[in-house]
Amino acid sequence: MKTSESTAAIYPAIIFLQSQMTTIKRDKTVSTGKYKFNYAPLDSIMETIKPLLIAQGLAVVQAVDADTLSTRLIHTSGEWIESETFLNREHASMQGFGGEVTYKRRYALSALIGLVSDDDNDAPAAKKGPVIGALSGIGDDLPEDWKTWLRDLANDCSILCNQGKPEKAIAMIDEAQLEGDQSIYLERHMDSKVRSDIRNARKPK
Repeated sequence: MKTSESTAAIYPAIIFLQSQMTTIKRDKTVSTGKYKFNYAPLDSIMETIKPLLIAQGLAVVQAVDADTLSTRLIHTSGEWIESETFLNREHASMQGFGGEVTYKRRYALSALIGLVSDDDNDAPAAKKGPVIGALSGIGDDLPEDWKTWLRDLANDCSILCNQGKPEKAIAMIDEAQLEGDQSIYLERHMDSKVRSDIRNARKPK
């Protein structure tokens, strides 16, 4: 995380902001039949936090530059804090890239200000080493732009693992902060060798 030279004014503002924030309802639902995946869309997040930000003299600016999404929280004092998130430009379509940007804008913003959305109790529990055949169909009802992005992410991870860099693949997956059906859909689009490489790389050395 990057910050302005001084943070004497912005940090107290963030502390007070967090004291006023409440858990945001995940009011969008995607159903895969047996399971449901709930999430809080970006517009719901902004509608909730914008008045709180304004009250503390804060604003959020997000911009895409080359392969990076920059999320900056600025204060009326001129102070700021900023995070950067990697973006994959190698999408099959602009729709896929747009889906990734929207998805990562939500998570970058939430992480920067410490925002929490409520737990997804209907999503299937995460599993280690899932039997992909038994999970056939899970994630198929996710939004099309998400599925495109997740397939691209699976391809990127496969390339990295084939290059002997599973740790970098893990870093990309962890940065994406996948949940429930998203994680399963990603694994469904990796071959068994890639999944095995990632599992082995996650084991304590």
